[in-house]
Amino acid sequence: MNRKLMKAYLLKESLEGLWKQDNAEKAAEYLANWVSQLRWQRLPAFDKLAKMFLDHHVGLFNYYEHPVRFGVVEAINGNIRLLLRRGRGCQHLRYLLLKAQRMAATKAELVAFRIAA
Repeated sequence: MNRKLMKAYLLKESLEGLWKQDNAEKAAEYLANWVSQLRWQRLPAFDKLAKMFLDHHVGLFNYYEHPVRFGVVEAINGNIRLLLRRGRGCQHLRYLLLKAQRMAATKAELVAFRIAA
């Protein structure tokens, strides 16, 4: 059991190198090498993870063109979920999008005022 745990830990640590690559081509090569390391490890959870990475490779490699941190994305998703909870029963998608845009503008203005102060 400890051997499998050690392999899993080392694979997890080596996966962090994916985000340290300079561009999408190097990242694709790094990911291919990482997946090839999994071939003989017999770790089903990592096989599932590798399949998910390969299925979503386009989205992963978009990070190198637009490096938005996941925390920012989660914050935006949280704000949208809050807006949907508040506005349940909203009949018009356009109005909902306008409210989301206003919420984002308000948050950005607040951050800008705090930095300026």
